[in-house]
Amino acid sequence: MKMIVFTTVMVTVLISIIGGFSLWYINNSVEKVLGKNAMEVAQKVVLQRDIQINIGKPRGEYRVQLIVEDIRRASNAEAIVVTDMNGIQYAHSAFNKIGRRDINANNSMAYEGKAYISKVSKKQEKYIQAHMPIYNDGKQVGIVLVNMVLPHITRFLTEIESGFYFILAFSILLTIMGATLLAQNIKRQIFGLEPLEIARLLKERYVILQTVREGILAVDSEYKITMLNGEGKRILGIKEDVIGKDIREIIKNSHMPEIIEKGIPEYDREHILNNKAIVANTLPINLGGEAIGAVSSFRDLTEVKNLAEEMTGVRRFIDALRAQNHEFLNKMHTISGLLQLKCYDEAMKYIDDISNLHKETLGFLTKHIKNPSLSGLLLAKYNKMEEMKIKFSIDPSSRVTHGDNEIDTEVLLTIIGNLIENAIDAVSGLERERRNVYLTINDGIEEMEIIVTDTGEGIPDENLEKIFEFGFSTKEGENKGVGLALIKQVLAGIGGTIHVESQIDIGTEMIVMIPKK
Repeated sequence: MKMIVFTTVMVTVLISIIGGFSLWYINNSVEKVLGKNAMEVAQKVVLQRDIQINIGKPRGEYRVQLIVEDIRRASNAEAIVVTDMNGIQYAHSAFNKIGRRDINANNSMAYEGKAYISKVSKKQEKYIQAHMPIYNDGKQVGIVLVNMVLPHITRFLTEIESGFYFILAFSILLTIMGATLLAQNIKRQIFGLEPLEIARLLKERYVILQTVREGILAVDSEYKITMLNGEGKRILGIKEDVIGKDIREIIKNSHMPEIIEKGIPEYDREHILNNKAIVANTLPINLGGEAIGAVSSFRDLTEVKNLAEEMTGVRRFIDALRAQNHEFLNKMHTISGLLQLKCYDEAMKYIDDISNLHKETLGFLTKHIKNPSLSGLLLAKYNKMEEMKIKFSIDPSSRVTHGDNEIDTEVLLTIIGNLIENAIDAVSGLERERRNVYLTINDGIEEMEIIVTDTGEGIPDENLEKIFEFGFSTKEGENKGVGLALIKQVLAGIGGTIHVESQIDIGTEMIVMIPKK
């Protein structure tokens, strides 16, 4: 109803404004045309030689009046008045005024030699007057005044009144019908909701989006941000208003344009956005089978890990304990066998070797790897490879310091953990002598270099680029083809690089460079 009433009022007002402007324009045009005609009539009068020479002569008014009256009848002028320089009238439509002085003679600037047009009102009538001086042999002898009656605007309105009001009524009827159809169409598109219901839903939506503990980001088909809630701004470190801005300018390595183009959703995918590790679910918005945008819900990966720290810590601890327990039982069986064989010296030497090796590994990690989480990861990987009979060697020069430029722990764990797992997969199926994995960590001031080398079967040249694609793997089994792709994605988010060198039947070396700024 508001739409119908508003549209009807607007159309009525617009038609009235247009009608009023049209009438004003017509009236103004009529004035200009009458003024032009009046000046033309005055021009005819002043060019008459008989009028020029008879002004000022005794009984000259009779000759002037005859000439002027002929001109007036031919031009449909309401009146033509000719006076000499003293204001004595030589021609007038009222014959009784001829020969008399015009009391308003001094009001005309034509006595000063100026030709002009004026508009006057007399007895509820409006006139257009043309004033022009009359010369005889270069000397001004009088003036001529031509009156043209201006049709009153009310009379013009009266003539078109019935047609104008019919057009107005017909326009209002069409407007009501059109507004009704438009309102019904819009209401169908908004699921039959009234404006108040839409407003309530929008308020509820706003409150919900601002209170959820996940960032919500939506973009349209032109990659313009249409919505970003407060939590999303906090996670991404955005403070200014970004609604309507291109997401590629706000988040340089955003994956949402790719989602819109491909129309394929992503679930629980890790990304690095604005130097923040996040885990996101991103879905395209489809309309009529075409992607018109995308929406993403995401969490700070660090916060997610913190929330699950107990579970994550316990899982890692259990994995480490399981590996240690299995290796411990093997060692205990060995010691038990030596004791049963009464090889006491060999048993003591075996115990010393095991103790020294454990102290050496643990001591190295404690002294040189200052990141506790990374130390725990390396110890767990060491125990796992001990169980799998894989020799795991860490370069003695490896260092990880703790300073202002420290790299995010989750980034380190993701990259190093996946690199080592990939190396384990590469050597696990080989004979025991070839099961070797080497790790080097060079922690510089500007960047960190991580080198993981295995003595596996190597990677064919045609697969060197494919190994970084999600799902690509030469190994059988579930959850394969993820590790290297994830590393590539993480590095892309922080400006890092990875370089692979591989030789068939010799091994593979992966070199990762991580900037600290």
